[in-house]
Amino acid sequence: MLTDDVDARLAAQYRAARERMTALVEEGGDAGRAPVPACPAWTAADLVAHVTGLAADLGAGRRPGPDLQVWVDQLVEDRRDRSVADVAAEWTETAPSFEAMVEDKPYRWWGLVYDLLVHEHDLRGALERPGERDGEAVDVALALGLRLVQGDLDKHGLPAFRLVTDDGVHVVGEGEVGLTLEASRFEALRLLGSRRTMDQLRAAAFTGDLDRYLPGLVHMALPAADLGEREP
Repeated sequence: MLTDDVDARLAAQYRAARERMTALVEEGGDAGRAPVPACPAWTAADLVAHVTGLAADLGAGRRPGPDLQVWVDQLVEDRRDRSVADVAAEWTETAPSFEAMVEDKPYRWWGLVYDLLVHEHDLRGALERPGERDGEAVDVALALGLRLVQGDLDKHGLPAFRLVTDDGVHVVGEGEVGLTLEASRFEALRLLGSRRTMDQLRAAAFTGDLDRYLPGLVHMALPAADLGEREP
């Protein structure tokens, strides 16, 4: 269920996702070379470098400069010549400090937990290892995704949005609902997380004026091609 106690679960969900992702890349020697369809500029090793670098720098008290993207890109570049197993080992060593920060101030770090939970499925897509689509991690990630949607609805002056999933009805935003989506929890997570093409968005079970709501639902560039994720 998507519940109001999501913040209390963030540190544990980050840790569990980290352990699952680490296990995935440690299973095969060539795992790091796999391209990531959801992040076409990255390999699986780059994705692991991204999440490792964030945890390592923030956990050590290092903060980005004025250009956030330069910092994020450099975290990946700094680890490019290392094996994915070595980078994953760094993540295991350094992440507990960041996880303690999440435990202490979840309202500050929830966006990075959401980033990680979304990236777990990006990594699974790269390695052709789907899974974890119907458990607590998806519930937490979807709750955070709806939090992001609510912020963008407010920013763009859009009225409320309704999501209908297999576990109930969830409404975010203010005023009368102007758009409804019916989807499984996993598909809703990927649709609202900018992991579906525009054609897939238009084919989804939206009721209402989707075009009007796109600024509240699309948070980054959409994939040019179908990621190939299918419901089990």
